[in-house]
Amino acid sequence: MSTGSLTAEKADMFEEGNIEAITRMMQNRKKNLLWLAVTSLMVFCLYWLSNVVLWVPWSHSPQLGIILMLTVNPVFWGVGIYVCLVCESGVGNLMKKALLLALIAVGISLLSDYLFFAVYMKSKDVWHITTFYGYAWLAVLALGEAFLFSKKMMAKQYPVTKRLFLVLGVFLLVLLLSLSYLLAE
Repeated sequence: MSTGSLTAEKADMFEEGNIEAITRMMQNRKKNLLWLAVTSLMVFCLYWLSNVVLWVPWSHSPQLGIILMLTVNPVFWGVGIYVCLVCESGVGNLMKKALLLALIAVGISLLSDYLFFAVYMKSKDVWHITTFYGYAWLAVLALGEAFLFSKKMMAKQYPVTKRLFLVLGVFLLVLLLSLSYLLAE
């Protein structure tokens, strides 16, 4: 289906007064925006949860921090990415949804690393090769989960609610307050 036919289809909906089709289109747009907001907030929560969980052990022993980074963090990210993928959105193709999720996760992580470590902490050791492996891992994880669990994910999609958005927002606030407390010590 070409872009021209989509535009013509939308024009026909408005001309014919097809209220149901217009309502469906608007609901899909709202659903997609809510999914984008919840997904972005979920990624922020996962990013800062990783920092809070790693901060204390890493400051005492870098080896312990690395062990936690390689064992606990992938579980956090795997579960969080799965939740984002099984939530309803306006994106019909699961691989497109996973690609969008990967772009959001890498973008937020890259920006947060820069702002937190390079700007706020004034660290000169932000951009290790392992940092870029971490970004690649987020993309592989999102696309891999979509590929491996596609039948299960498409069979049962869960609605994204404003309540979930609020819960994630409160959780993110608690994580940021915890991190600021840890940094003050």
